[in-house]
Amino acid sequence: MSLNLWTRSTLAITGTLFSLGTVALNPANAARITYDFSVPTYGSDGYSSLTGRLSYDEATENGWVYEYEGEDFPPWGVWRYESQQYQVDFIEFSFLDRVYTKADALSSILFRIDYASHGELGKTLSWETEDFSFVGGSYRMEAIWTEFHGKKTNFSDSWTVDFSRVQAEPTPVPEPSILGAFSVLGLAGLLRKKRVKAME
Repeated sequence: MSLNLWTRSTLAITGTLFSLGTVALNPANAARITYDFSVPTYGSDGYSSLTGRLSYDEATENGWVYEYEGEDFPPWGVWRYESQQYQVDFIEFSFLDRVYTKADALSSILFRIDYASHGELGKTLSWETEDFSFVGGSYRMEAIWTEFHGKKTNFSDSWTVDFSRVQAEPTPVPEPSILGAFSVLGLAGLLRKKRVKAME
């Protein structure tokens, strides 16, 4: 009789576990952002592109906002300016018959997005290696872009580097409720073993 009661109690706890699990399986969105980028080039074979990919954690954001508060019309018609900068922790870029990564960087790799009151101004990748560099360019508060420069070759391209955000699925992250539910089930199993041993 006692064993049946214990079995029913265990089933109730297990039911609670699956109930909690149903809620917890709604994944928390991991703030990981990925961009593909390309550098347009022109050679003997015509137009082509050097390609790469970068990723960063949105939690590394370091930004600032400037708002014009004067009574007169602001310079270039910009009432509000915002800059969002991130630490890039993954990057790959194909150049000179090899793939360059974060390990080749001479300093921190930064990715910045700038906005004005009329919308996005542009994106800037700051990355320097012994063989090349990505640097930002701008024109007043009307446009911001990224330029690529080769160091050991005469390759230099002042065209805007193209960035395309990769729409990846959010990564499921375990929530506290599911971890707590597993703890309850583990405790129930332990108590059941002690109860059965006591009845022997």
